Amino acid sequence: MAFSGSLRAQTADEYRSKNNPLYWKNRKPDAAYWQQDVHYTIKAKIDEEQHTISASEQLDYWNNSPDTLHYVYFHLWQNAFVKGPYLRELEKANKMKARLGKNEAEGLGCVVDGLEVDGQNVEIELDNTILKVYLPKPLAPGGKATFTMDFTTYWDDG
Repeated sequence: MAFSGSLRAQTADEYRSKNNPLYWKNRKPDAAYWQQDVHYTIKAKIDEEQHTISASEQLDYWNNSPDTLHYVYFHLWQNAFVKGPYLRELEKANKMKARLGKNEAEGLGCVVDGLEVDGQNVEIELDNTILKVYLPKPLAPGGKATFTMDFTTYWDDG
């Protein structure tokens, strides 16, 4: 199955507009409520023969919290299905046999390359499905950071 055509997402300015009735700031449940804003553009290529998705992403992140941030987290969900993660320990404890495909057996889930924040290389830590990204400078309340990265996601029939 192939997709042909184009998709258009809202721009960050359209989404974050006072005219958007679905924007969270326009429908706060109480005055103390907040949530972070993220706008991203992903360019991806799916290779069904190699079972990969290769992509580049730009992500704009607005800190709407009352706290200054020194790091942010990304979830790399596909890493849950490779050999060695916490999910496999749970399967073992429940006497379930893991079914791993070639990529999964090699530990390939989601691999992030060339991650930058505001054009600067940054330190990262990976713990299973959680990628911790240390910001090059603190992100104050109301501030914005732009993340760029390349990544490859592998899948199998395991």
